[in-house]
Formats: sequence, C-alpha cells, structure tokens
Amino acid sequence: MTRYVAPAWVRFPATILLVILTWVHPVLAHTLQVEPVAIVLRPQDTYIGAEFSGNVQDIMQIPGEQTGEAERSGDTFNQSARERIEAYVNSELRLEQGGTVLWGEITDIRYDDNVDPAKSRYTMAFRYARPPGARDEAMRVTSTLFDYLPNALTTINVGGFQRNLEPGETAEVDASDLLSNLSTNVANFLKLGMEHIFTGQDHLAFIFGLLIIAPDFRTLVKILTGFTVSHSISLIFVTLGNVELPMFWVELFVYATIIYVGFENLSADPPKHRFWYATGFGFIHGLAFGSNLRAIGLPEGNALFWSLLSFNLGVELAQVIVCAAVFPLLIWWKAAALKRASGDGIKWETVTKTVSLLIVAAGGYWMMEKLLPLVSGTQP
Repeated sequence: MTRYVAPAWVRFPATILLVILTWVHPVLAHTLQVEPVAIVLRPQDTYIGAEFSGNVQDIMQIPGEQTGEAERSGDTFNQSARERIEAYVNSELRLEQGGTVLWGEITDIRYDDNVDPAKSRYTMAFRYARPPGARDEAMRVTSTLFDYLPNALTTINVGGFQRNLEPGETAEVDASDLLSNLSTNVANFLKLGMEHIFTGQDHLAFIFGLLIIAPDFRTLVKILTGFTVSHSISLIFVTLGNVELPMFWVELFVYATIIYVGFENLSADPPKHRFWYATGFGFIHGLAFGSNLRAIGLPEGNALFWSLLSFNLGVELAQVIVCAAVFPLLIWWKAAALKRASGDGIKWETVTKTVSLLIVAAGGYWMMEKLLPLVSGTQP
C-alpha cells in the first residue's frame, strides 16, 4: 500500500498554521473583560443610586470568592453571594464626598443567562447614603473593580459627567453634576421607562401576541389602553406602597400571560373578551415594572410623583412606537398573504399560527429557565 504524502505546498503552510494556533491558544484562553463596567449614578437628596452593568463573567471570576455557577439561582445570585459581591464592590469602588467614604448597599442583582458566556450580562443596583451637609461637595471616585482582568475598565456616568477609569485611577465629579433636580429625574425616568420595553423581550412578546391577530387599529388601541391603565395602577401600588414581592413568582406569572396569549391566538375562533384579560394581565406586568423600579431606587419629595409619571409615559411611549412600527407592517403582510392565498401561496392563518407558536415557545422557554432552579432545589 502506497502511503500518501502531502506535497510541500500543502505541508509548509499547514505547519506554520499549527505553530500559530499553538501560540494563539493560550492567548485566547487568557481571560479578558468583554465590555467595560458601566456605572450610572443617580443622585438624590439623601442618597445616590448606582446602576452597574457588564458581562457576568467579571463577577463569576472574583479571586477568592465563590460567585460562580453554584451561587447562581434563577436569574440572580443567592444571599451569601450577594453579600460577598456587595463587600467586593465596596472595597474596590471608593466613593468619597465631604471627606466621608460612602458605603453602598446592594438592592438588586440580575443577569441574562445566555449559552454564549460572552453575551451573558448582569445589572446590579446599589444605594449609597449621602453624608449630611455634603450635598454641595464634589465627589472623588476611585475604581479598582475587576483589576484581575488585564484590560479592566470602568465607565462612570452622572449628570453631564462621563469618564473611563482604569484600575487605580481617580475621577472628581463636580458638585453641579451631583445635584438632584426635577427635570433630570423626569428625563432619566422617561428614558428608563422606554428602556424597560425596548430591552424587555417578555413584554415585547406579549405585545406582539396582541398585535398579530388584532382585527383593526381601534380594537388594538382599546386593548392596549386597558393593559396600560392596569399596569400603571399596580406599578404605583408596588412603588408607593412599599410592597416587597418575590420577583421569581412575578416573572413566572408574566411568562404565563405570554403563553396564554399565544395559545389563544391558535384557537379556531376569534378571541373573546381580550380587552378584559389583557387588562387583568396588565396588573401582573405592572408588578414586574414596579419591582424593577424599586430596586433601582426612587426619587424623594415632589420628584417622586413626577418621576413615576414620566416612567409610565416612557413605557407607553415605547409601546406606541412599537405598535406604530409593527402594526402597519402586519396589515401589509396580511394583505399580501391574502392575495397570495388566492393561488398556492401561504395563508394568513398559517402565518398567525406560526408566529403564535413561536410566542408560546418563547414564553415556555423563559418559564422553564425559571422553574429548573426550583426543581433542582437551588431556588431560594
């Protein structure tokens, strides 16, 4: 048997490629920060709210701390890990105002689980009590967060101030950027409300489930109005009533509403009483909005009412934008499908049922993500 020997023009490049891959592999295996840690500071009269966001791998690799998979529960971390993360942040992020070092208390931490770890992100909320009489003082910010990563970077945002900090660097935030005023709070919470819709896949899936079989724009407006009024009521109830709700169960019920809407779209008969159950489901979605808002931190004094109003307006504005963009496309899609169906084209009913099945599948997937930790005994 003759042994095959590759020609030199094949062997030489292959050898070079093997050497390069052997050298590159350790480099690729070396942990790097996927994205800078973004910290948004929201000053109030007696405290400063801080919202952190970044890649979840940063937190899971804190040297000497157990904050890995075993400490994760659902879409958050268990109490023991939260306490260690709180202590780590306070030791590595130093906020100093009026000669006093501020101590932060963690109020919320979530992560979006993803098969690709590089795309799994976390959000974390802290509350720093401001020292009495230091409201008009500048603040020094020093960060050594995640300095065990070779390319660690922290971005500080507050008022009109933005600065990137490498480990050990200090930035001074002017007192004017730390002032709490009504217009700033209103603008921030309007933006926050819009972000909750645009980045909330579950809420978008629910809205799209209502859109896909809405017979006309008037009916759609009626249904969304009921949904809006009810979730506004429950949001205010949670935020002003100082009500603590288990987010695990709230989000589980949100996913159940998505599954229900998708299944109802699959029925042969047109959905009945959609206005009433969309209104009822709005109360559940409002509980989720309110709990998230409380975790971030609410303004004080007169700004509280206006900030809640602007947050609600932000949510509604985002819903209007989504509906205004999607509903005309659905009308066009339906007309085109009905025209093609006169021949051998795909029927519009097939389109709506396929989309509705995808909505059911999405809701079911999110629900299973929630239930698996409970079944395995890791959910608190």
